[in-house]
Amino acid sequence: MKVWKSMKRLKKKHIAGGVITVSLLTGTLALFNSTNIFDFESAPTDVAAQAPDVKQVFVDSLTIQKDPDVVYNREDILNDYENRVSESFKIPDNLRDRVGFWFDIYTQHNSNKRLIHHSLYPWIVFEVVDVTPIIEADLPKHRWMRNLKADEFVKQEVEKAKTALKSLSKRKHFESLTPDEAMIADALNKLDGDNLAKKAKVALQNIRVQTGQKDHFHEGLEVSPQYLPGMEEIFQQAKLPVELTRIPFVESSFNKHAQSKVGASGIWQFMGGTGRKFMIVDQHIDERNSPFKASVAAAQLLKENHMILKKSWPLAITAWNHGPPGMRKAMAAAKSHDLGEIVGKYRSRSFDFASSNFYSEFLAALFAERYHTQIFKDLQYEDTLDLHTVKLARSIGAKELVRLSGLSNENFLHFNPDLKKAIDANMSVPSGFTLMLDNGARAVLKNLIAKETPSKKRKLSKNDISLSSPIARE
Repeated sequence: MKVWKSMKRLKKKHIAGGVITVSLLTGTLALFNSTNIFDFESAPTDVAAQAPDVKQVFVDSLTIQKDPDVVYNREDILNDYENRVSESFKIPDNLRDRVGFWFDIYTQHNSNKRLIHHSLYPWIVFEVVDVTPIIEADLPKHRWMRNLKADEFVKQEVEKAKTALKSLSKRKHFESLTPDEAMIADALNKLDGDNLAKKAKVALQNIRVQTGQKDHFHEGLEVSPQYLPGMEEIFQQAKLPVELTRIPFVESSFNKHAQSKVGASGIWQFMGGTGRKFMIVDQHIDERNSPFKASVAAAQLLKENHMILKKSWPLAITAWNHGPPGMRKAMAAAKSHDLGEIVGKYRSRSFDFASSNFYSEFLAALFAERYHTQIFKDLQYEDTLDLHTVKLARSIGAKELVRLSGLSNENFLHFNPDLKKAIDANMSVPSGFTLMLDNGARAVLKNLIAKETPSKKRKLSKNDISLSSPIARE
């Protein structure tokens, strides 16, 4: 009877919480059926006769729910159990925990979740702070004020964590811990190596807050079908893995209007100097903001990085963030070409949290996208853009070009976001400039079109951009 009472307590506890996992249920029923614990064959007749009904009542009374924010097949996905990712991008063992952290950031935590964690070992999470009650409150009236209030609350939680870390770093014995100290100690104990006091001292100097990105990733999944088919063919034409086209999930969540504080722009977040190497980037035209033109440039840059850096995709992709010269320096300092070893051994002012985690973020985004139908619900996908690339036979004022195209200003800019400043200032669009047009606008502008690029007439969604020269310019 002790076993039966313990199961009743277990049932009550988990039903009250509203959640019980399938594995717990299975384990409990296995416990119930074990003849070593309770032998129905040798039990009194009245108990044995009722046993099947007792078990059925026990099963029927449970409400099995799943937390919608938890990816229950997380490890299967990271193991690529359906072989949706090529061998070149399987997750290395020495980056597994790091990739897992970012996978959770993209698939489990939305932007109202702030994770207080260890910057050297990001997967060591001290606390997940949910600011939803503050953000969704009626007061303060203005959203920006609620945001400030939420930020202040997170800062307070960070200070609590720092206080606990400072206390742990000075302890010689670890009995009678406060709740905050116990929470921090539990997280740090997942690390191998030094004793808890030393680990706390290091963590105190490396505490960080990461905002969840599940909602932004969700938006990126909805927008990306506009561009991914064309982008994939651009990369196939360049003989590059199509998995590389998922880098924009990390950089911008496919927001073509994304602008960083340091001047990066577009879905690929090209910096100005790098962009000018491959594209038109000036006062009035910025091809970094054209998803397809920037994809051609990205293919060329990634191919260069790959050739320079030992034909290693982990190094080449990290160089997207850190640059090939910086990667050579990191390789020399760590005395290794293995990115996992480099990340574990090397830190500098420039090879910081962003650079050391970029490849892991890419892998996490890649696996989240490849398995997104198993993770994200109620996605409203955008249609693939049905466009052609054409070149202007002569220069023309930007506003006149929009008028002659027959497109609304909004649609013209949707196809050609690189011309926004030119249109706003009504600057001239030069002869030979590559435009993106639908069938109707292409027909209307036929007298302005020099020729299509390339000669084969194909829709942009099937890659209409030549890779023989930067952005198919002549």
